[in-house]
Amino acid sequence: MSERYFKIDISEYVEIHVFIKTINGLIVDFMVKLIWRFENSFYEVVRFDSGHDCPHKDILNPEGKVIRKIWYEFHDNKQALDLGIKDLKENYEIYIERFKKWLKK
Repeated sequence: MSERYFKIDISEYVEIHVFIKTINGLIVDFMVKLIWRFENSFYEVVRFDSGHDCPHKDILNPEGKVIRKIWYEFHDNKQALDLGIKDLKENYEIYIERFKKWLKK
């Protein structure tokens, strides 16, 4: 088994963290997290992963609890990993603005 981690810096306060496990080149497990730094705290805003034997996206609240789960049952892990990275790069501002509103409540 091979494990890989890398970080994609989006801005001074926003990062995407990527964790990948492979066996013989096949992605068997992955996680892609959108991390936002605000007032000396780090918040996990959105997470794509392969848990529960099916790729999915978790929308998290400021307490770190999953409030919505979107399943990608027609994607394999490679497709879902690529989708997760692309989605977070393209839509991070939307996710963070929504998260800010929840943080104020």
